[in-house]
Order: sequence, then C-alpha cells, then structure tokens
Amino acid sequence: MTSFSLPVFARLSPKIARAERELAQMRQYYESHSVEVADGDWGAMSAVSSGIHNVYNGIEDVLLSVARDVDDAVPTGASAHQDVLDQMAADVAGIRPALLDRGLYEALTELKGFRHLVRHRYGFDLKPDKVIENLKLLQNVFPAFIAAVTDLERTMRDGDDHDSAVSGGPER
Repeated sequence: MTSFSLPVFARLSPKIARAERELAQMRQYYESHSVEVADGDWGAMSAVSSGIHNVYNGIEDVLLSVARDVDDAVPTGASAHQDVLDQMAADVAGIRPALLDRGLYEALTELKGFRHLVRHRYGFDLKPDKVIENLKLLQNVFPAFIAAVTDLERTMRDGDDHDSAVSGGPER
C-alpha cells in the first residue's frame, strides 16, 4: 500500500489500494483471456473494459479527494469529469503545484473518454483493438499517476511554498 505522511494524502491510501487490486485482477484475467479479447469475444472484452472503467474511477476518486481536501474546490456539473483533470493539471498558487503533467493529463483524458464509452454504450461499441490499447495505456499510466501523487505529497510535506496545504488544507 502507498504510504503518506500528510493526513490529506494518507486518506488516499485505501483508494489507491483498491485501484491497484482491480488492476492486478484485470491483468491476471487478461493474461488468461487475451486471445478472446483480441478475437472480439463480448464477455472477455466487457470484463477487461469494466476493469479499465473501475481503475479509472479509482484514479478519478483520488483526484476528487485532492480537489476537495487540498484545493477546497470540487468540480460539479456536466463537465466535472474533465474539469477535475483540468484542475489537477494546473498549479494552485500558494496551495500546490500541478499534479498532472501534460503527458499524464492527455493519457487520463483518453482513459476518461474510454470509460465514458464503457459506461454509456453498454459495450455495443467496444472494439478489440481499443480495449487492448486502453488496457496498455492504463498499465503505463497507473504507476505514473501514483508517482505523481507521491511527488505532490513530498513537495507539500517539504513545504515548497505550499504551506497552507501542509497543515491539512486551505484555511476555512
């Protein structure tokens, strides 16, 4: 489990652990069913797509927690899913540096789009190559995401001009 010192980040550990378990189970499933996914088997593609969906939801849950507990501003409304990515890609003066660099932001935006397809199209539009492509993307992105969260916590803990967040969040 990822370990953090600051309370606002320590609360992320169980969320990250759930997403890690989901990703591990999906990898194990895919290793046994990669041929079925490549062949377009609906059940296998749906299982892997659902796993991608779930891990992305875990990532988004972490982002929303940072927005709530560190920034004290959680996006709402129809564009909230994109807004949280935009918010996490921006520096917040006096609070925190950007959590997402350009590459991580773009990769998460792609995964968000795939998650939307899975959630709202019920698997009817799933294509084997897109399922596999998004699985590979997620497998690369997840460790980079965890590293970015860990780096943000380290930066804030060490006090790099983000003192209000070190104490547990912005003044309320």
